[in-house]
Amino acid sequence: MGGRRRPWGRGVRILLVSNIFPPLIGGPATFMDRLAHELAARGHRVTVVCSSAGGADPDDRRRPFRVVRVSIENRYAYEVRMRLVLLRELLAHRTVFVSLLDDYVAQVNRLVGRRYVLKITGDPVWERARNLGVTTLDVDAFQRDAAAQRAWAREITRRNARVAAAAQVVTPSRYLRDMVAGWGVPPERIAVIPNGVEDELLETPAPRPRANGHLRALFVGRLTNWKGVETLLLAARDLAGVQVAIAGDGPQLPALAALVHQLGIAPQVEFLGRLPRAGVRAEMRRAHALVLTSLYEGHPHVLLEAAAHGLPCVVSERGGNREVVEPGVNGLLVPAQDPPALRRALRSLLDDEDLRHRLATGAWARARGYGVTRSVEQIVAVLTSHG
Repeated sequence: MGGRRRPWGRGVRILLVSNIFPPLIGGPATFMDRLAHELAARGHRVTVVCSSAGGADPDDRRRPFRVVRVSIENRYAYEVRMRLVLLRELLAHRTVFVSLLDDYVAQVNRLVGRRYVLKITGDPVWERARNLGVTTLDVDAFQRDAAAQRAWAREITRRNARVAAAAQVVTPSRYLRDMVAGWGVPPERIAVIPNGVEDELLETPAPRPRANGHLRALFVGRLTNWKGVETLLLAARDLAGVQVAIAGDGPQLPALAALVHQLGIAPQVEFLGRLPRAGVRAEMRRAHALVLTSLYEGHPHVLLEAAAHGLPCVVSERGGNREVVEPGVNGLLVPAQDPPALRRALRSLLDDEDLRHRLATGAWARARGYGVTRSVEQIVAVLTSHG
């Protein structure tokens, strides 16, 4: 498929496909931007195809690679243009890496026959069911629930077919590898490549002590109904010394803002909105802990970045979180959707600065094992085999 392979070297034409890309925040967007920069720095000619809320982003002119943005402002035009763009770019590239938009790629690739590598960061069927409000199951229960599997059988069949169409599947965690294997993908076709953070972040000084009696707890991410931000707000009630900073936006923002006022904790909570990467990092330098008590995480970039900034991370015992956080060493694990448990964890960091600093130091040390250079080299090795 895809014609005769050419030996790898400098100057290979590489196509990266992603549904989201900066200035949007989030793990998949951050990862693809990092990967494109690293590949370009190695001398490869990189093109990124992505969805976009508007036209070209001003930062694209400064990127050392080509970015093709397909506007979502007109949905009908988007459906046509995305397929045409992918057809053109798949014809022009023999090395292809896909993160999201795999449904479009699979459709167009029937005409082109390219071998491509697909990164899986979650279950899109479950995410759609949660977004539509038709299931309250977490992602693990959704995989096992017979009624949910019957109700979503058509979407599940399509998902499995899209994943099966890839020459190789990449997951960022062992947890996701096992989930994808449950969809029928042979384990030998799944490579686990953890996400990474920029190596320069790992050169920052050791964690800083807290300068005052307050604890600034930071959440970064899209405000969806499985991210657990309401758990953080409920936990912050009766913790006057805890300040909550929420960076991000999404469909749950109005409900979360209403909850803040219902709880009477408006003086403790700051909604920062969607921030560029530099703004997120500035907030991490201000914060004393990262909180991520979501129902699902594959292998969150934000967790690695927070650790690189020397932040102890208080996270749910879900998904790939357990592959990064070792309780009592570099962070704390709590049950998802359990405000009292989260309150106790925050209280321990608020009252015991020695504990917080010890966990912060452990987080920074653990982050040093997640440099992006290693991740990119592993991705390149996979692309070399399947490009």
